Amino acid sequence: MLLEPRQEEILLAVIREYIQTAEPVGSAALLQKYALGCSSATVRNEMARLEEMGFLVQPHTSAGRVPLDKAYRFYVDRLLEKRIVPPPEASLIAREFEDDHELESLIDHTRRRLSQLTRYTSVVLGPQLRCSVLKYLQLIRLGPRQVLLVMMTCSGTVVHRVIELSVDAAGEDFESTTAMLNDRLRGMSLEAIRPAFLRTLTPSVAPEIAARVGEITSEMASCQGSRLFYEGASNLLGQPEFQDVGKARGLLELLEQESLLAEILDKSLPMEGVAVVIGGEHPLSQMRECTLVTATYHLGGVAVGTVGVIGPMRLRYDRVISIVSCVAEVFGRRLSAAAQR
Repeated sequence: MLLEPRQEEILLAVIREYIQTAEPVGSAALLQKYALGCSSATVRNEMARLEEMGFLVQPHTSAGRVPLDKAYRFYVDRLLEKRIVPPPEASLIAREFEDDHELESLIDHTRRRLSQLTRYTSVVLGPQLRCSVLKYLQLIRLGPRQVLLVMMTCSGTVVHRVIELSVDAAGEDFESTTAMLNDRLRGMSLEAIRPAFLRTLTPSVAPEIAARVGEITSEMASCQGSRLFYEGASNLLGQPEFQDVGKARGLLELLEQESLLAEILDKSLPMEGVAVVIGGEHPLSQMRECTLVTATYHLGGVAVGTVGVIGPMRLRYDRVISIVSCVAEVFGRRLSAAAQR
């Protein structure tokens, strides 16, 4: 829906004022703080028109107006049309990640820092195994018909599997087999390492060993789950919107249901840049009073996970979008650096 320039100016002023005060916004407050260049009567008329159009609501007859989901969506779309400016803390954020080399440490630092910077609840969806890239593998002979397969992905996941062979592998040179497999497979995604591909490596690799390696990587690639981490749930309880015990309880219970929230974040993986889901746009009723701002992080050019922030609809969109985008970029860069060690 197209708005006239004056309507757009007044709507944006109402949103900015409500974000700051959490109080219904009246025409007097707007004229006092914003150079709108029109009379009080004009502002009141335009606010009434914006209410009719579904952008604003008046909680009580004598109160000012409050933005609705539609207003925040209009505001966010305007913000996202512009280039996302890095936050003032961008260089500090980058430096803070320099000493993190392990996945768990990176995730822990990310969720804590996001929550501290935004004063909202942060969420981090760990790297998806199916998107992971092989860093190295090793074959170790345990007995005449037993081989230990050790695989490590670039995202830090380590898998151990004992392979049971049908014949004695005493004549197999596992050291050279390991070297050859690493030479051919390192840097490939788990989804790409299939039994059919590994069969092309024979006779360099014993067919049974190649087949089992392929089966195990396929099994790993089929894993759909991702670990979810969050921080700062109590930050939401300090917001005026969540003084209602029922609303707060529903949201806190959702945070405890990792699989549900992980599924929501997982849907943002195919997206590039920042995604913002506001109020009624959420599929879950517990999130209808919230905004979720997310950005994907990448490993080897592939989106493997998500970082984000959950806050009230009345959040500092410009700052939160900037911080989430910056942290996702830094997190992905550090994860890639750690993978190359």
